[in-house]
Amino acid sequence: MSERSHAERRWIRIGVVVATALLCLQLAAGVVRRSVSDVPSRLELVQTCLVERSTPFASVSDDLIARSATRGSLRTRVDGNGLTIALAGSESEAQRLVDAYAMVASAELVRTLVDRRRKVVYLWQREPTTAQREFAYLCTLDAQS
Repeated sequence: MSERSHAERRWIRIGVVVATALLCLQLAAGVVRRSVSDVPSRLELVQTCLVERSTPFASVSDDLIARSATRGSLRTRVDGNGLTIALAGSESEAQRLVDAYAMVASAELVRTLVDRRRKVVYLWQREPTTAQREFAYLCTLDAQS
């Protein structure tokens, strides 16, 4: 009986070691896959859309609120109207960005120049036309989720 108990314990130990090794191997494979993945960032998707539509863009250097966006920010012009796009990591972060703009600008300016679509915040230089908004929404569609 003692030999049988000893053999059972040995097989249990071997099973635990094998299960642990498989778990570690799966974890390592996930880390390697993530590090070599070619999936573009949300910011890169927006930049690609702008390039495809011959719309130049630049990084944001003088807007600390936009620069604080987790997924990045950029500045462009849509039909002559300056636009800063801030890509938040969550809808609550996007609302925090809008609230930050509301703290430094009048309610009227925020109402007409700041727009938010899910995780994306748009800061316009002048009140945008419907066509300008639709262009911005189109190029940030992937970043809104």
